[in-house]
Amino acid sequence: MAKVTESLEKYVGSIESLVAKYFKFKAGKWPAPPIAPAEWIAVKEAKSEYFTVGISKQEILPDDVASGRYYIAGYYGPKAVTGVLDPQCATAIWIDDNSGKGALALVSIDCVGFMRCDADAIRARMAGWMKKTGCRAIHFFGTHDHAGIDTLGIWGKLPKSGRDRKFINLMRNKICEALVTAHMRRHEGDLYVGKVDEPEGYHDDYRLPHVFCKTLTRFRFAPRYGGSEVYLVNYAAHPGMLGGGNTLVSADWVHWFREDFCAATKGEVIFINGLIGGLIYPHEEYPDDQLRSTELAGQRIAALALSVEEERKLEPRISTMSQDLYLPCENTLLTIAGLLRVLPEKMQATGEGKYGLSVKGALSYFEIGDVHILTVPGEMFPEVAYGGYLPEEGAANGGPDQNPPPLLEIAGDPDLVMFGLGDDELGYIIPPNDFFVDKERPYFTNAYDHLNRKHYEETVSLGPETAPRIAETWKDMLNRIKG
Repeated sequence: MAKVTESLEKYVGSIESLVAKYFKFKAGKWPAPPIAPAEWIAVKEAKSEYFTVGISKQEILPDDVASGRYYIAGYYGPKAVTGVLDPQCATAIWIDDNSGKGALALVSIDCVGFMRCDADAIRARMAGWMKKTGCRAIHFFGTHDHAGIDTLGIWGKLPKSGRDRKFINLMRNKICEALVTAHMRRHEGDLYVGKVDEPEGYHDDYRLPHVFCKTLTRFRFAPRYGGSEVYLVNYAAHPGMLGGGNTLVSADWVHWFREDFCAATKGEVIFINGLIGGLIYPHEEYPDDQLRSTELAGQRIAALALSVEEERKLEPRISTMSQDLYLPCENTLLTIAGLLRVLPEKMQATGEGKYGLSVKGALSYFEIGDVHILTVPGEMFPEVAYGGYLPEEGAANGGPDQNPPPLLEIAGDPDLVMFGLGDDELGYIIPPNDFFVDKERPYFTNAYDHLNRKHYEETVSLGPETAPRIAETWKDMLNRIKG
């Protein structure tokens, strides 16, 4: 991000004030359209004795991948791709409760983040297919892979975006292919869920407080009439273990996780990440051998997923809600990157915040049987969901009373499953009482607080309002669901 900062900061002095005035004027003349309350599509009673599930994995590799026109996303750039260690993939799963309300399609993509513009483009392209097949909704999840080709745009030769049109088109095509194939390969069967808590030493947390989810959640679909079992695994850890010097395309530890898990089960798996803000990484066993550490992390997480013993059968019911919301963008760096189209995210003139600009995100909530799942559009600090905020004496910006209630507390559900990076990558979602930026160069440089702690994550966050706005929207969703 250093060169990103350097390239964009020189433009700030002359245009920042004009940008703020222009977009506040625009917000008054052409305000962003209001967001309507989302519909709660509920299935209260099972209409079938079984689920219908299908899965498909497709490789996303351009034929000229080592030509130098593609850039590795993650850490510092620009770094041209020089080859392939293992392929980036898109995995789609089709889950239908056969209630007549429609199926749920989930797609996991080996990338640093899957942008809303790409999600909307695929939904528009697949609208006819969704209607024909009875697909209720499609949701997308980036694994947050730090060794994939740039999907955001900020790792190219600035001020030119690092998003390559050929690759983006290939990615969209392969995702559509995965969706179609997952539907074609569907089988009738039973769906089970199980959880396991990791032993000590699986995670490293690089920022206080040391709060993260230690639970792996595993769904297992058992076909009734032959065919391979299908698994969905949710676990929280950054896939960034190959390090900042890597120039080879890879899915990072997720690749070795899939390889080991599928070899052991003779089945197929889709991985969806959890809450990884605050730099939640798998523990690195071999600091001098990043490849070996990456392989080992994937193998250990596969072993953890294989160790689930207690499962319960789920009743075939799926209820869903997906609520859009506006999130004000206070980050000067991200605002300028958006205006220069380095980032493809569309800025909305809401009149809120420093520039009167916001981006549109979404919270999605699913009930599959009696399992409750909430998805958030970025890298949320785990304490925003699970609690455990820093006390005033340990935080950069005051007491925890200024933070929103934790999302699980709002839900009144300690077993709520959290999916991260859902339908967009909107950066880090940070508790307000530990949100701290440099006073002289806010968002352009790492700030150090009065305890001499580095605040890197703020440089790639929308601002301190993101976490409270998400909590407020989540509370409103629950009130409407219960009402």
